[in-house]
Amino acid sequence: MATLLSISSWVARGHVGNAAIRFPLMRRGIDVVALPTVILAHHPGHARDVSRAEMPDILAMGQDILGSPSPHPVDGVLAGYVALAPQAVAIAGLVAEARAYREGIPMLLDPIVGDNGQLYVDPLIVDEIRANLVPMADIATPNVTELVALTAPKRIRKAPSLEEAEIVKLARKLPVPIVVVTSAPASGDGRSANIVITEDIAVRVETPTVDVHVHGTGDLLAGLILGETIGGGDIVPAVATASAIVHDVLAITARAGRDELAVVAAQKLIASPKTTAEVTML
Repeated sequence: MATLLSISSWVARGHVGNAAIRFPLMRRGIDVVALPTVILAHHPGHARDVSRAEMPDILAMGQDILGSPSPHPVDGVLAGYVALAPQAVAIAGLVAEARAYREGIPMLLDPIVGDNGQLYVDPLIVDEIRANLVPMADIATPNVTELVALTAPKRIRKAPSLEEAEIVKLARKLPVPIVVVTSAPASGDGRSANIVITEDIAVRVETPTVDVHVHGTGDLLAGLILGETIGGGDIVPAVATASAIVHDVLAITARAGRDELAVVAAQKLIASPKTTAEVTML
């Protein structure tokens, strides 16, 4: 059984950050060690004055996790929400330490910094992610705004209007072997797309759109992608499986009228999705 170290936010109520990653991956047979970068009562989208507890010293806690009670190697690391700029350096140190225990393990970077042409974190956090985490990543899963923030920050307000070809071009400027651009332009109405981009290929992965607005889908997608690849899966089938699961979870969420991802109600579909994602070479 593989074990994944997931470094991201934690909410007491709901399913975003590590709370969107841990249960679904466990349901798919992957153990998850969850290290919080911040603890929130719930997602700030519900109310901006949410109670929170800062986690400034994640390096010491992460080192204790990896070393307790004897060296505890993990098979992959997911770096998600960075709450404080110095945490990017700490996360880089933890990735290096995890790779010292088990050489060559993959790191997926989910740079959670903005959407719809705007940042929702301090720009210094973006700078620290770019300097410290991007060079260590094997896979990155930015949305279009986050991709532009990391590669062409002066153009961030134009991110929502970027076309497919320009997105592919920017992704190849990011020094990460595999970039999965989430919430990318789709082939038509009623479709949701992610684009897998490497030096050699660009592939669109699509599912039908589900008419529901909840947070945490990017966290869930990123966790599933890393979970599929640490098991030896190729990136395109991994993204196709992850996209299908996200679609099925959203469908259950919409049917239940929930304001959070219905991961418990959808657990059978997380284990065995019924949707098949459509894969198209670009």
